[in-house]
Amino acid sequence: MENLLPMFIIFSYSLVLNSMAPLLKSFKELFEISTFASSLLPFFSLTGTVLSNILVGLYINKLGLKRSLIIGSILTIIGTITVAFGSNYYITLLGMFVFGLSTGFGFTGGTTLLSTSKKANFGFFHGAYGLGGVIAPFVIILVEKSTGNFKNVYFVYSAMFILFSIYAFFRTFPDIKTDTFKLTDIKFAFNDKSFAFFLTLLILYSSAEIGTITWAGTSMKQEFINSFMAYTLFWSLFTIGRFTVNLIAKFVGNLVRINTFTLAIIIILFILTKHPVLFVLSGLFLGPIFPYVQSNGIKSINQKYIPIFNGATYAFTSLGGNIVSTTMGIVLDKSIFIAWLIPLTIVLIIFILSRKCAQNLCN
Repeated sequence: MENLLPMFIIFSYSLVLNSMAPLLKSFKELFEISTFASSLLPFFSLTGTVLSNILVGLYINKLGLKRSLIIGSILTIIGTITVAFGSNYYITLLGMFVFGLSTGFGFTGGTTLLSTSKKANFGFFHGAYGLGGVIAPFVIILVEKSTGNFKNVYFVYSAMFILFSIYAFFRTFPDIKTDTFKLTDIKFAFNDKSFAFFLTLLILYSSAEIGTITWAGTSMKQEFINSFMAYTLFWSLFTIGRFTVNLIAKFVGNLVRINTFTLAIIIILFILTKHPVLFVLSGLFLGPIFPYVQSNGIKSINQKYIPIFNGATYAFTSLGGNIVSTTMGIVLDKSIFIAWLIPLTIVLIIFILSRKCAQNLCN
């Protein structure tokens, strides 16, 4: 039961976050903007995510869990309502940025809440994020068919967070006594080789993952299955991969190398064919990598750097994803082939770096 609330928190934020990729084409058509302009929607959201994760890492001890989660909910409500009412592109950008600011409070607060549990299950926690990706397209389709306007889905999300903020206001949360994340401590933490190695892997992975998820719907051919169904199936396999990562790791040696090699082949085939089934299949191999690398990193790095590691992970993985997804959006207007070489190159770099995992860093 102690795992359920943190899982609900990350699931709720996942619903909003993972509605962005399936809706990019809809926003592009609604505002009659270029692919580059539409890429600024996830850019503004991820920029808010980077800033808020640094802020919350610095001040979560002073704010406390209750206040952090309520502030995150209020920002989500403001952001989603702004997007829902937004009559033009620029107001929508503002709404996405405000929502991005909320995610640091939600993700860091939810992770911190989970860490206070005696039987914390981080595999299920991360799996709840994938579950949000599975359900988001269904929510979008249901709302659009019922109301005739895809943007009304953001009213649904705002109502959900209004109810959660009321619940959080009356609920008692445990005190937290974790170390405060200080930016000046990063230079000392990077002297720990394992810290730098695992953080680098996570940044690279998130960059490839976010770039792939953001632009697959725009790039794929609308055949066999549409983009909404492709995202649903992708997130289903992604979630299965995360829920079963501990089991998979028992039978698969050096999971990072095997998965990235397979992903490289899948991306190459996607570049050549743009077939949606290839994107769907990539979810099964993308899903397990993050929790696998994170769990090995926590076991390998100096324990005093774990709070810094977690704070840096949320901030810098968002930053990496922001850079890659925006760059892909810029290049897509000119060449789909060149744009998709970016995540392919990143996956191959991870594959090369994963040789260190075979040297007892990942086990």
